[in-house]
Amino acid sequence: MFQRLKDLKKLRTWYVVKLKLVDARLYFVSIFVGLLTGLVAVPYHYCLYYFFHLRSEFFSSRPAWYWHIPLFLLFWGILIFVSWLVMKMPLITGGGIPQTRAAINGRISYKHPFIEMISKFTGGILSFAAGLSLGREGPSVQIGSYVGCLVARWTRILRGERKQLLAAGAGAGLAAAFAAPLASSLLVIESIERFDAPKTAITTLLAGVVAGAVASMVFPINSYHLIQVTEPVFSFLIQIKYFLLLAVVISVCGKIYSLIMVSFKRVYATVKSPVYVKMFYLLLVAYIISFMQVDLTGGGENFLLQQAQSGAHSQIMWIVAMMLLHFGFTVISVSSGLPGGNFIPTLVTGGLLGQIVGLLGVRYGVIAPENISYVMLISMSSFLVAVIRTPLTAIVLITEITGHFEVFYPSVVVGGLTYYFTELLQMKPFNVTLYEDMINTPAFQEQKRYKLSVEVMTGSYMDGKVVDELLLPENCAIINVHRDGKDNKPPGMRLIPGDQVDIEMDAQDIEKLYEPLVSMANIY
Repeated sequence: MFQRLKDLKKLRTWYVVKLKLVDARLYFVSIFVGLLTGLVAVPYHYCLYYFFHLRSEFFSSRPAWYWHIPLFLLFWGILIFVSWLVMKMPLITGGGIPQTRAAINGRISYKHPFIEMISKFTGGILSFAAGLSLGREGPSVQIGSYVGCLVARWTRILRGERKQLLAAGAGAGLAAAFAAPLASSLLVIESIERFDAPKTAITTLLAGVVAGAVASMVFPINSYHLIQVTEPVFSFLIQIKYFLLLAVVISVCGKIYSLIMVSFKRVYATVKSPVYVKMFYLLLVAYIISFMQVDLTGGGENFLLQQAQSGAHSQIMWIVAMMLLHFGFTVISVSSGLPGGNFIPTLVTGGLLGQIVGLLGVRYGVIAPENISYVMLISMSSFLVAVIRTPLTAIVLITEITGHFEVFYPSVVVGGLTYYFTELLQMKPFNVTLYEDMINTPAFQEQKRYKLSVEVMTGSYMDGKVVDELLLPENCAIINVHRDGKDNKPPGMRLIPGDQVDIEMDAQDIEKLYEPLVSMANIY
């Protein structure tokens, strides 16, 4: 008997060592995922910039009126084509963060990841080239998750670790979009894969660093680094009052922003007009705005950077008008469902809102004109906190992409206050709302049973227990245990570290049972 226990202990020790080796392999593969994602997402980023500048130069050159007719027809045809792509492949719609979360949770599966990735890549570029107010970050995240899915298929990765590669690819996509690997890792943890944080953090950080390095080689100059920031000098009491006012304004505006965005998106989906009619009016709005202020198109990032660098003496009412125009354009662009994110348009709205508050501060002698960019950066991060509800990501992202650490602590204060106020306002994260709308569609309601794969870790609740002894939530059952490359029938099996356990449950319960079930196999 003692010999049997000794043999069992040796066997367990071997499996623990093997588990560590498997983790090391996962980390190495995540680096490869980051490299591939960078090689795909960075060209995507480059194409967006290229077509935006090409389009801007065309409108800035003031060509003869008849040149606009073929260009308008070309863009109209492009938008109709992209709409057709979305109709054929619904998963490429919008930014892609909700779809990525659903893929990691197992709610959806990428049946044709390569084709969908190419379609997302192409659709995002074409939508952006037409001038819609969409961001590059969402498609980059989903493109990265497609890369992670493909690598998981190509390599002999355990089923329970596939979600880690999807998360790593998603983080690498954001890192490639902003050259901000730390913020990308935090976004995945806060918004996409909110459990199994240590392993997710390591894989996404490794992949993000590699993808960010690729982005830095192609884009050595970060436009956000050109923003000059001067910290205002005022008393502690005035500072607290000003930051409190800023947090209140951002929270209320964030609530209005989210409500209008979600409501219009739902209303837009019920409009029965033909696609070509919708695209005509959408393009017409984009074209009119291009005549007025071309930098407001394509997400409005160029306009934001201009104001942050040289907008200290802009007229308040003009900035208000531009912000409202950009917001309205963003609402209809995002509601169209064409490939493109809402992260950058949200940053732009937050930055312009901060500029308005800053200009008011200058008018009443609270701050100097050179301090406006300081307020804008704080407002950008706080507005992301209000809308996306990812405080760590928002604060670190602005600090990381601008390199201005002097805005870090004020962003923590204003962001923390904003998070508290938005809790009082009962605001849901925008991406969570999109995710819930997606899983409540008829296609998702048709699912009856769902399978979740988890990996047993050393010291977890499942470690060392016989399957029959496990106390699982109602309507949950272990249907398979994968060990040493073989599938085993669960009854009578004693689980050990490294086992891949397949748990079946009712599909409608996955959102509330995902974390409890994963926690049974984890120690975090």
